[in-house]
Amino acid sequence: MNAAVKAEVMDWSKFTIEEWLKQYGAYIQISRMKSGHEPDGLHVNQIYWLILENNKGAAPRKDQVICQISDFEAEQVRKLIVDFNKTTTVCASAKVAVQLFIEKNVRGMSLSRMEREFALSRSSINNMVYAGKFYLSGHDKRLKIE
Repeated sequence: MNAAVKAEVMDWSKFTIEEWLKQYGAYIQISRMKSGHEPDGLHVNQIYWLILENNKGAAPRKDQVICQISDFEAEQVRKLIVDFNKTTTVCASAKVAVQLFIEKNVRGMSLSRMEREFALSRSSINNMVYAGKFYLSGHDKRLKIE
């Protein structure tokens, strides 16, 4: 029973921080679509696969993100977000800026939608998202930005 366990290592250089968060958002959407009852012996949600089959001929939209990350990578991104939110070494204003950056990328929100949802001006949101991006990448040196 001395089987060698190969630990997975996260390759943060695969994507930029924005791309990781967008991929995580796509992963969450796919996970939601796959959840629920699994109607066949292959454990495949038929609605999810029917949507995929229906969209094969459609041209991808510019804002559409195709999920390219594994369960392990999604879990690492989730841990990054949770660890940042739980840290006590970051001031409240920096946490708000990073949270807006995360919301924008994970949820795929436009500045107009963020303006309505968070009741802030467009320039405030834009500045905070920009600051959040650089703060997060400076806080965690594994992350790269464009």
